[in-house]
Amino acid sequence: MYKSILQIFEKGIIKIEKKVGEILTGETDIDDLSAEIKNWALEIGRNLQVEIYEMLDEEIRDSICRKKNWNIERRNEPKEILDVMGMVRFKRTGYKDKRTGEYIYLLDQVLGIEGHQRITLGAAAEVLEETVMSSYSRGGKHASPTDAISKQAVKKLVHKTEVKIPLQKVETKKKVKYLHIVADEDHVAAQFWDKKGDLKTNENGQKINTIQAKLICVYEDVINEAGEKSKSPRYKLIGKRYFNGVCTGRSANERLWEEVAEYIEATYDTDVLERIYIAGDGAAWIKIGLEVLEHSVFVLDKYHMMTYVNKSTAHLLDSAYDDIKGQIWEALNKSDKKGLKQIYGKILEVTDSESKKEDVVGALNYFLNNWAGINIRVLDAGARWKCCAEGQVSHVLSDRLSSRPMGWSILGCNQMAKFRAYKWNGGKIIDLLKYQKERKLKEKRIKEQEEFIKELRKRKNSWDYAEKLNVDIPGLEQRSMKWLKDLIRQAI
Repeated sequence: MYKSILQIFEKGIIKIEKKVGEILTGETDIDDLSAEIKNWALEIGRNLQVEIYEMLDEEIRDSICRKKNWNIERRNEPKEILDVMGMVRFKRTGYKDKRTGEYIYLLDQVLGIEGHQRITLGAAAEVLEETVMSSYSRGGKHASPTDAISKQAVKKLVHKTEVKIPLQKVETKKKVKYLHIVADEDHVAAQFWDKKGDLKTNENGQKINTIQAKLICVYEDVINEAGEKSKSPRYKLIGKRYFNGVCTGRSANERLWEEVAEYIEATYDTDVLERIYIAGDGAAWIKIGLEVLEHSVFVLDKYHMMTYVNKSTAHLLDSAYDDIKGQIWEALNKSDKKGLKQIYGKILEVTDSESKKEDVVGALNYFLNNWAGINIRVLDAGARWKCCAEGQVSHVLSDRLSSRPMGWSILGCNQMAKFRAYKWNGGKIIDLLKYQKERKLKEKRIKEQEEFIKELRKRKNSWDYAEKLNVDIPGLEQRSMKWLKDLIRQAI
């Protein structure tokens, strides 16, 4: 193997020497040199992988364990796989299992390559990291510096990856008296439901194509990173954790809240935890959290309160607008239900349009139906918290799913939402892919394969390439890099 690497190294040195000479004569610049070195390094990396894989294949053929269990069927079978350094093409041997007659590539099994796998985990992680932040197209271009994959291939990768990893066990659970939760949903445009062309329209001719991607954010506290006296506050959530998904039906929403409950149970000392505040717009799926989480109470989110206050007063004359609006807020902040009804009665007296009357009545009913969530803001200071669900939804979901004109399938929307939450929870996609792969390997691993790998490990100990490389590769035998100094002297 070291001879092949030596050849690549020597060819690269010649090209680099030429580039250095061109820099000194003004024919080129350091960017061209950098590109040359990068391409050279990638070529070395790809060829090194090929050498290692094909040497492993040779060791497998000579293995006693192999001879006992598998017969050689074909030699030099081609395989290519996209790696972070580019496309790696190598050859391996095909075998038939003596007991079952199954045709397999033992090298693929040793390397952990699945039958139809065309991209390594590292390259797949690069694709997904970019895709989660931007688009399928840009994600495909991040597979490697030299090769890309199609948008369709990226889509398949997004759809088939299970975005789930077990909760990490904590040695000491956190002791906090209060936890806060904000919950809301993003409204995402659907391309179709089951197949293209199946979207229906309402009586106004508008497409019925809204997917609700739901988001739950658990956090412990809010701090102002800019300082309490700053005129430009920067609020930060402490101990935040996101949960989400496209959940339809009560059972699906219950499972989402059960994920939250499992996290709280695994992370916090529930004997110390006194209260969980769940803030939102009062939707039925949010209130399911009250049934799943012990010590929880619902708080009507101030953003949605403001939305309905504005809807109630937007049609009023300027002279009355601020006054009536202030009266509504005063009644809400004092939890004065009787006073609130009287104010809305006055608004209806000066409202002529039937559609506006519907808005006003709808806003009043919204407040009355969520009165417990308003009342607690008056009774419990912990319910008046500086966090808005809309901001979290915009940051985690809308930025990728709905802020630009695009359509999604339900599966694609659900997967992308989960990827976003996973990433914002601090997860690395390569860790996710490795976990999924390891789980599959454990399910498939058999005794002969474990014995087989142990034998290969023993054989590997006899490889002595490092020593040979240190002797033969120019530039490594002398730390002084004499060849480069000589080149510069000649040019000067």
